[in-house]
Amino acid sequence: MIDFLHINFSTAWLIYLLPLIGFLLGYLIARRRLRKQKRKLRFSNDYFQGLNYLLNDQQDKALDIFIELVETDWETIDTSLALGAIFRRQGEIDKAIKLHQNLLARPSLPAEYKPTVLIALAKDYLQAGWLDRAEGLFKEVVADESYTEEAQQCLMSIYESEQEWHQAINIARRFQRRGDTRLAKVIAQYYCELSQQMIEQSDFNEADALATQALNVDKNCVRASIILADLAINRGRFQKAIRFLQQIELQDVRMLPLAIERLLQCYRNTSSLNKALSYLKSIDAKHPELFLVDTLTTLIYEVSGSEDAMQYLADAAIKQPSLIALKSLVNIQDNRQNCADSIIPSVVDAIISRHHDFQCSSCGYSANTHVWLCPTCHSWGSMTPKID
Repeated sequence: MIDFLHINFSTAWLIYLLPLIGFLLGYLIARRRLRKQKRKLRFSNDYFQGLNYLLNDQQDKALDIFIELVETDWETIDTSLALGAIFRRQGEIDKAIKLHQNLLARPSLPAEYKPTVLIALAKDYLQAGWLDRAEGLFKEVVADESYTEEAQQCLMSIYESEQEWHQAINIARRFQRRGDTRLAKVIAQYYCELSQQMIEQSDFNEADALATQALNVDKNCVRASIILADLAINRGRFQKAIRFLQQIELQDVRMLPLAIERLLQCYRNTSSLNKALSYLKSIDAKHPELFLVDTLTTLIYEVSGSEDAMQYLADAAIKQPSLIALKSLVNIQDNRQNCADSIIPSVVDAIISRHHDFQCSSCGYSANTHVWLCPTCHSWGSMTPKID
C-alpha cells in the first residue's frame, strides 16, 4: 500500500503539485520585490524631503532625516558627510559636529567608514579652534596602518600652526618612511624653523647643527644655505659664507637674488669686489632671466666708475628694457649731473613699488616681502622672486 502511494505521489501527484509550487514561489518573490520597491520608494521620498528641507534652510529637519537614512542604509553615508561639509563651510560648526558625532555613536557604523567620519569630526573641531580635540582624532586615524594622507596633512598643519616643529618632523618622517619622498622638502623647512628659533635664543651652535640637518634631509634647501651663510657671516667667516651662498645656483637659481646682498657683503669684507663682479657677470650670462642689471650696474660703478657703468647699462637696457634698467640709468645720470632735485627717480620708484617682488610658484599669490611659507596655499619654499 505504501509502495503504491509512493509511486502515485512520485508520478501523477507531482505533476499536479508543480503548478501550485510555482505559483507559491512566484507569489513570494513578487511580494518580496514589492516590499523592496516600497522601501526604496520610502527611502527616495525621505531623501528628497531631506533635500527640500535643506534648500529651504531647514537644516535641523534635514539633519534628522539624513541621520535616519544612514541607519537604514549605510550606503547613504556620503550624503551625510557632504551635508556635514556644507555645515562646516557655512560656519554652522555645531550642526556639523552633531551630525558626525551621531554617526560615530551608531553601533552599526561599518568599520571601513569610521576613519572617514573621524577625519570629518576632527575638521569640525579644527575649524572650531579646538586643536587638542582635533589632534586627538587625527592621531587615532594615523595610528592605523592604513591611515590616510589627508589625516597626515591635517595633523602636520596643526603642528605648524602651534609651531611644534619636532612633532611635525616626527609625523612627516613617519610618512616619509612609507615612501612619500615629497616630504623631504617640508621636513627641511621644519629644521630651518627650529634653527631660526635657536638663533633667536643665541644658541648659534645648535642653530648651525639644525640647518646642517636640513641640508642633509634636502640638499636643495635654499633656506638652510642662507641660514648657514648668515651664521658664518656673524662669525666673520666670509669665505665659508660665500661657498654656502654660491651653492644656491645649483639648488634653485631662481632664489639667488635673495642672496645677492649677502654675497656683496662678504666680498666687500674680503676686499674682492672684482671677484664678485666676475661671478655675477657669469650668472647674468647663464641666467639672464634673473635680471641682475641693477646690481651689476651698481657694482661696476663702484669698481670701475661711471663710464663703464653707463656703457654696461646702455647695452643692457637695449637688450632687456625694463623699469629697473631705467631706474639705474636715471640714478647714474643724476649722480653725474648732481641733479638732486630731479623728480624722475621718484616717479620710477613709485611705478616699481606697484609691482610685487615675489610670487608663489604653486598658487600665484604675490607679495612685496619674501616668506618661506605661502599664506594662501601653505606651500613651503614656493615664494620666488618675480622676473621683471
